[in-house]
Order: sequence, then structure tokens, then C-alpha cells
Amino acid sequence: MSKYSRVFKITLAQQCLNGVSSPKALGKQLSIPHSQIRYWSKVYSFNGDESFLPPKSPHTAKDKSDILKRMWSENWSLHYTSAFYNLPSPGTLWVWLREFDESGLQGLQPKQRGRTYMKKQSQESNDKSIDEMTVEELREELEYRRTEVAVLKKLEALDEMKRQQAKKKRQLSKG
Repeated sequence: MSKYSRVFKITLAQQCLNGVSSPKALGKQLSIPHSQIRYWSKVYSFNGDESFLPPKSPHTAKDKSDILKRMWSENWSLHYTSAFYNLPSPGTLWVWLREFDESGLQGLQPKQRGRTYMKKQSQESNDKSIDEMTVEELREELEYRRTEVAVLKKLEALDEMKRQQAKKKRQLSKG
């Protein structure tokens, strides 16, 4: 979520574009970098009432590639290009450039967001008898079991501690 609301950004941009105040004066008054206010004004001048709205869908690798190609062909700056395309900040475009430089078009592919899930432990080691397992597999199994027991002991100790605290609270409230 953005630090400043959409309405706030539009209001400041309108004040600057209408000549009511300068970005520098507003920046000093509100303790916001004047370059940020200048950027918001530029975004608003290009996009009007559509400014600062999130995209309807995430940018695809083709979208990102097209934006970068247009920036290069028109010889636009990062600030101008990101304002023209209503991006949250020039930093977004900077990240796309870096990813393109490092990995080409593949780097522009949208990344999977959210938590990564733990891999389920393979069942093949559980299906083997102890005699069939290699020394390394036995060590891994032992380490896994020891970790599992340690976690269970910690949970039991935590549960016991919570029970004792609840018991103390009950005794204090009675006495």
C-alpha cells in the first residue's frame, strides 16, 4: 500500500500544475521531497483522472518489453517513461531494466508472489526397511527424527508453561 493516498497525490499535482504552489514550496511545507511532488505532477499531466490507479492486471513480460523499447526508441528518461505509463515510481522501471540486463526477456516474466511451501518429505525413505537404506539415508532419517522430537519437546514445554501461567492467574484472582 502506498504511503500517500491517491487523492492526496492528485491534489498536490493539481496545485502544482495550476500554479497555486511550487513543488519546492509544497515539499518544504509537507516534508515531502520536491522531486516526488514533481513526479506526481508529471504522472497527473499525462494520465489525468486515471493517475495513480493500480493496473487492471499485472504487467506481462511483453508489456514490460514494449515499455522499455518505447523508452529507448523515443530516448525518454526513466522518470518521463514511468510517468507516461502511470507506474508507481521510476524505481519500478529501474528494476525492469536491471532484470532485462541480467536475464533478457526471461527476467521480465512476472515472479510468483506469496509464500513458498515446504517440500513434502519423499515417501521412498519411509517405504524402505532399515536394512535397505544407505548410511547417508539413515543419517538423514536420524537427523529428521531428532529434529521432530526436539520440536515436540519444545511444544510440550511451551504448553506446560502456558498452563502454569494460567494456574497462577487463577490463584491470583482468587486470593
